[in-house]
Amino acid sequence: MIKLVAVDMDGTFLDDKKNYDREWFLDIYGRMRRVGAEFVVASGNQYVQLATFFEEIKEEITFVSDNGAYVRKGDEDIFAGIFDKRAFTEITAVLREKTDFETIICGKKGAYVLETVSEEFCDFVKFYCPVLIKVADFSEIDDVVFKFALSCKEEETYRLLDELSGSISHLATPVSSGHGSIDLIQPGYHKGHAIEILMEKWGISKDEVMTFGDGGNDLEMLRLAEFSFAMENAPDYVKKAACFEAKSNNDSGVLVELDKRF
Repeated sequence: MIKLVAVDMDGTFLDDKKNYDREWFLDIYGRMRRVGAEFVVASGNQYVQLATFFEEIKEEITFVSDNGAYVRKGDEDIFAGIFDKRAFTEITAVLREKTDFETIICGKKGAYVLETVSEEFCDFVKFYCPVLIKVADFSEIDDVVFKFALSCKEEETYRLLDELSGSISHLATPVSSGHGSIDLIQPGYHKGHAIEILMEKWGISKDEVMTFGDGGNDLEMLRLAEFSFAMENAPDYVKKAACFEAKSNNDSGVLVELDKRF
């Protein structure tokens, strides 16, 4: 019996228009609850943004946000992995020297960008980070920091991943969710680590877990579960990490598989 289902959002649970079949999902979710299965949203996005997709049940389900750095269910903070002051200072110093990407710093109170970024970029970021705060310098931030999010040209993603891995790998692990998005997360604090915390908390084994993903930031949770699904739209290296393949995000691949199981 499956007792925990964890889904990535962009490119996995959501279609390319950032929608999903709510009626179908809520029907499946009702069946999941009747057998005691937990539904977990596991995304690189912030909690406040993820909760807006599940207004009816946001107090019942669990959110693994910021690529595993913040885990919350209802009013309970289950896990929060934050960068200490030394790491924050060193990382921002490295990022300040580079101009081929924009930086968003994600904390519990909101997300932070420099005052110099364009309004067009802010409008883009606000979809993923509804609480967006401009600062003159990142040293002004008065918040715990979960991750650093970098936005670059899509064709530059893998070059920057290699470059950043060499310069700050002792402080942060660069991971990509595709489409010109790179997150710097604390080593070991990935989605798979967060799912393991929940498995231990709820007494769930790997053969009772289903995971779904499409990007590099999903690899650990795909490798963790015995019932892991890469989306049809995922790159080959992600598919190799999963046990099975689901239909694409635009064909409701997650819901198709959950409908079979529950």
